[in-house]
Amino acid sequence: MLKMTMQELDTIREECRRIVRKKARWSGLASIIPVPLLDLAAEARLLSRLLPDITARFGLTPEKIRQMPTAQREKVQWHMRNRRPGFFGLVATRMLLRRSLQGQLGRVLTTQLAKFVPLTGTAVAGVMGYQVLRRIADQYIDDCYEVGRLVWQESAPSAPQAA
Repeated sequence: MLKMTMQELDTIREECRRIVRKKARWSGLASIIPVPLLDLAAEARLLSRLLPDITARFGLTPEKIRQMPTAQREKVQWHMRNRRPGFFGLVATRMLLRRSLQGQLGRVLTTQLAKFVPLTGTAVAGVMGYQVLRRIADQYIDDCYEVGRLVWQESAPSAPQAA
């Protein structure tokens, strides 16, 4: 993120969204299998790999942040703390997964129950599994993008004022 433009941020966001759609399909497929909580385990595994990858693409890893000039590093750290405390864990911890899934609790419960209804329930479970993972990851992408955008706006040279 040292010298990232808004166009590069937009490109990274779109790349991440494509990756998330692909991973969410896997989550949807795992939700179809009528084994209780198998889809949650699959989502946890997918998120534990996906979120650090998204963080790295936006240049928000601890290593990249340490390489930033002090002023920019402090801005990035401040924005990361204030966007969603605990969300930029860089590793999908139990707390991160629990917080992420709490907002999707109704969907998760519906998915678990729908698995046991023949045919339509399986389809509903697959769609819900896709949506849960995609929402969590898209929200994370939006947070990373917003941190990048705010830091870019603060560090971009301002246009000369007309007299």
